[in-house]
Amino acid sequence: ASGLSHSGSFKERAKDLRNLVSNLPYEGLDKWKQPNRYFPGNSIKTSKYTLLLFIPMNLFEQFHRLANLYFVGLAILNFVPVVNAFQPEVALIPICVILCLTAMKDAWEDFRRYQSDKRLNSMPCLIYSRKVKQFVERYWKDVRVGDFVKVVCNEIVPADLLLLHTSDPNGVCHIETANLDGETNLKQRRVVPGDPEFEAESFNSIVVCEKPNINLNHFKCYVEKPDKDKVGAGIENLLLRGCTVRNTDHAVGFVVYAGHETKAMLNNNGPRYKRSKQERRLNIDVMFCVILLLTMCLVGALGHYLWLQTLPGLPPYLVPHSNGHLDSPSLSSFYMFFTMIILLQVLIPISLYVSIELVKIAQIFFITNDIDLYDEETDSQIQCRALNITEDLGQIEYIFTDKTGTLTENKMVFRRCSIMGTEYPHKENGKTSHWTLKLVCCTCTVVSPHETEVTPDKKLLQQISGAESTSVSRKIDAYLDFFLALAICNTVVVSMSKRNRTISVDSSIEEDHFNPPVKLEGSGGNTGAQTCSLHVPRSSSEPAVTPDMVCYEAESPDEAALVYAAKAYGFILLGRTPDSVTVRLPSGEDLRFEVLDTLTFDSNRKRMSVLVRHPISKEYVLYTKGADYAIMELLGTPYAGMFSIRNTQQHLDYYAKEGLRTLCIAKKVLSGREYESWSADRHRALAAIENREQLIMDTAVQIETNLTLLGATGIEDRLQENVPDTITALREAGIQVWVLTGDKPETAVNIGYACRLLEEEDLLTCTSILDCTLEEVRRYVADPRNVDTTPDISLVIDGRTLAMTLSSDLQERFVELAKHCRSVLCCRVTPLQKSAVVKIIREKLKVMTLAVGDGANDVNMIQAADVGIGISGQEGMQAVMMSDFAISRFKHLKKLLLVHGHWCNSRLANMIIYFFYKNTVSFANVNLLFWYQFFCGFTATAMIDYWLMIFFNLFFTSAPPIMFGILDKDISAEMLLGVPELYRTGQGSGEYRFSTFWVSMLDAFYQSLVCFFIPYLAYRGSDMDIFSFGTPVNTISLFTILLHLSIEIKAWTVVHWVIMLGSVALYFIVTLAYSAICVTCNAYWTLQSQMVDPMFYLVCIITTVVALLPRYTFHVLKNSIAPSPLEQARHLDRMDPITRDQWIKEWRSFRGGGQVKRSGLSVPPSPTLGTSVEAYPPSPTASEITGDEFTLNVISENYNRPVHT
Repeated sequence: ASGLSHSGSFKERAKDLRNLVSNLPYEGLDKWKQPNRYFPGNSIKTSKYTLLLFIPMNLFEQFHRLANLYFVGLAILNFVPVVNAFQPEVALIPICVILCLTAMKDAWEDFRRYQSDKRLNSMPCLIYSRKVKQFVERYWKDVRVGDFVKVVCNEIVPADLLLLHTSDPNGVCHIETANLDGETNLKQRRVVPGDPEFEAESFNSIVVCEKPNINLNHFKCYVEKPDKDKVGAGIENLLLRGCTVRNTDHAVGFVVYAGHETKAMLNNNGPRYKRSKQERRLNIDVMFCVILLLTMCLVGALGHYLWLQTLPGLPPYLVPHSNGHLDSPSLSSFYMFFTMIILLQVLIPISLYVSIELVKIAQIFFITNDIDLYDEETDSQIQCRALNITEDLGQIEYIFTDKTGTLTENKMVFRRCSIMGTEYPHKENGKTSHWTLKLVCCTCTVVSPHETEVTPDKKLLQQISGAESTSVSRKIDAYLDFFLALAICNTVVVSMSKRNRTISVDSSIEEDHFNPPVKLEGSGGNTGAQTCSLHVPRSSSEPAVTPDMVCYEAESPDEAALVYAAKAYGFILLGRTPDSVTVRLPSGEDLRFEVLDTLTFDSNRKRMSVLVRHPISKEYVLYTKGADYAIMELLGTPYAGMFSIRNTQQHLDYYAKEGLRTLCIAKKVLSGREYESWSADRHRALAAIENREQLIMDTAVQIETNLTLLGATGIEDRLQENVPDTITALREAGIQVWVLTGDKPETAVNIGYACRLLEEEDLLTCTSILDCTLEEVRRYVADPRNVDTTPDISLVIDGRTLAMTLSSDLQERFVELAKHCRSVLCCRVTPLQKSAVVKIIREKLKVMTLAVGDGANDVNMIQAADVGIGISGQEGMQAVMMSDFAISRFKHLKKLLLVHGHWCNSRLANMIIYFFYKNTVSFANVNLLFWYQFFCGFTATAMIDYWLMIFFNLFFTSAPPIMFGILDKDISAEMLLGVPELYRTGQGSGEYRFSTFWVSMLDAFYQSLVCFFIPYLAYRGSDMDIFSFGTPVNTISLFTILLHLSIEIKAWTVVHWVIMLGSVALYFIVTLAYSAICVTCNAYWTLQSQMVDPMFYLVCIITTVVALLPRYTFHVLKNSIAPSPLEQARHLDRMDPITRDQWIKEWRSFRGGGQVKRSGLSVPPSPTLGTSVEAYPPSPTASEITGDEFTLNVISENYNRPVHT
């Protein structure tokens, strides 16, 4: 039974694998004889339609929208003779116009996709041919799984290739993954271990790999040779489609995934669709309109039934059927129900969705072209990647932000280090306040002179010189080991600044046009344009390498700062290959360490290690660096006993209080037997398919034990420009700001003070029990003396405690406590914890959330929030590529939210409300037609010509509301930035509320009553026909609608006047022309005859004034007696700048509850300026931090302030 079970599990695992063989033995055979025939080809198709099937497929797609189905259904219903309301052809015009415009847009977008597909599929590539015995040029679309593809320097990889051979003698290929993750720094890929003399025709192994998936960072595979020997392969051996080969003459790979199965294509899901809060509210109101429409139709059907019942006989205007009989009153009223739906259908706004899309496109245009959101240093502007949530920017209530690279520059300065318990401050580093940003080399990570120019500590230099003087101490001295670890324990790629990136002589491209050479500023005084080559001199015949010739490409600024610090002390990293790393010592001697394995960093271990063989002692040495708490718990016997560890821990706490990023450096010496045993386990883990990642991690954890502590480093990461002012303004705007970081609690608290997240008077005390803290907050809130006050409570919580509080039984209490906090700092959190916090707060409190970050570890958080914002910083572009909006500086968040967010939210909310009003009172004059039914027996008769009804909505009244949604500006940008509290008006329900919707609908009903019954009473008893009566009613409706909009417009411009007057002129021109030309129409010469009658003008003026008088009176009284904050701000906006600024100060003082205490703005000096730790409030001790019960830091000293909503 156990054997059968084992066999079954093996078969299940086999289903998740695929076996691939070379296509060369089967070249020229029929397709059904090809072993890899079941796998898709490399041709891609992202277009949706074909020429023949475009119309049916596009219509099918459009009919997925319920609104389109609704109007098409009514148009078809109008073709039924017993229920038609007017000419069937006329009813098709509005929906046909909408469908055609949408189809044209879809066709254009799909044609562009087709052109892009054709261009990609026709790109050339080199595929090995057995017949020709060499690589021949083919197209990308000709590549198949099992082919051997050759990629030369600066070419894009056409499919996912398992790397088998490169021109580099060390088997290394450098690639650039900017097309996948936005990172421009080079990454190394290695050849699968095997025969160094690769020949395509002699490759007879089986490649076993996992099925295609979207994970760009993991790949499970092994190569099974004819002798059944298995060689493991992973992501470090895979060239992904879309990557560009750099600094390698050529590389040859085996195609494992092609076309739509490549990882790049599986990740290409197109733009993400998010529904905004207003859109969700809009859908609810549309349903109310549907209910209202059905109610009006039911009234019409019932009225028609009662009217037929009251007729004494058969009137002559009711035409019977061919059999001489009429339908019964009940059947006629049933038919009339559907006829009324056709007549009043415009109550559902078909054009509203199209208008909203146009308005949002214009809003995005204004946002992206705002010069204040342009960053000159990086030459980048804001990117709007989500087109349909611009209004959500004006409703944000919670902001979750990363620290490193988001609040800080992510440009590291080596400030302090501790070696063997002795602290060495580098006081000269980073003192320059103004400096020019340069690139170290053509594709190096952006590095500032502060990172490259490290001024050594004199005392430490003397210590190193003394240790270097004897050959014996060189083997065992901790100082040498410390700097060797800094130079070796990293993934930095070494470049030589001597020539352009090396490429093949035969290549048609002779320089990297994507990354042109830039000037290099180094300590050696070299000037002029210098570029980089990744090839290190390998023979003594080549010129000697000098320190000024070396530059580094690091995946993170932390690594670059540490490597440059080692270089400053004479430990120069000269070269790195997959099997070795070369370091020059201060004495000038070059040491070549054999690299046995690299244990890369991951978020679980929080450390990385490099296992090398020492060239002098021949020992197996493991160098490790990582987070302090991750290293401290793994320590064994130190060099100088426990005293060294205690001193180092004190230094780490001091560094954290200064706001420095801390790392611990450690080593371990292995015996030959230990290494052999561990190497066998490692080899099995690398060759595994099932649970490969876990097995690899287990082997890393297995060897990273009993470490010897060498020392620690403190690296400074400076705050970005204007971060404190931005956070202050956001908090004044009523936005709760949370910082989610992986740093220590002391570091987070220090940064909290520096960026004004915490106030100077706040006293942080530590508590260990969540319930006690929550009870204290509840007592404060319940205290009658604090009814109109809010406590200044800030919460500081670490990742271990956060994991417990996010459990199901503690979530509610944690959320309740966080709700009372002014700010929250979460420390030592993982990427998954970041997203979990955002989801819980968003779902439990029902608030609008925004997440902002700059790195791959922030992607989960960005996607979990209602609005995700990526910052294009030093950690690649993953956050930007997955965000809704992308900015280059945190300070841009201030204007993006307070100004553009407010404008977008206000404009769209007012436009939607106006649209519902317009469609209720207007054109087809839904209500006007409804009131007329009381005088025509509810027979669904219209008193306005059908064509004029269509023109009314399509031409006469379509442009003004769109213009209103694009250009209206209730308050100036200066006022919104000067008084951030105004942003609160958009939070919560904002201007588009349940009440405003129904007030607008009731106003529309009132105006329709006035617009119908005043002309009716004026012309009652005259010989006017119904279409002559409909002309003044239609004209009055136009004036009422446009003047109603005029009351709502806050800022008039030339465009407003042109659109409004143009709409009136267009109405009279088109109506006069139509009435004169269409002799057979019902409206023939009606307007002309009305315009010669003075009664027409008198009725139009009186009716329009009476219709708009209540709304105008309400606005005047409200703005005079109880003006809203927005109205007061508009009044201040009309003053001269000096008077306005003075009033703003007084007004802010009067409203003081909503703003941050101004006295708190004089925060302690930034730790980046070398302030001593004593200047800051006391922070938790190390024992409190590392204890299991450490949970919360709560401000115990409360500052009372009025509450304003």
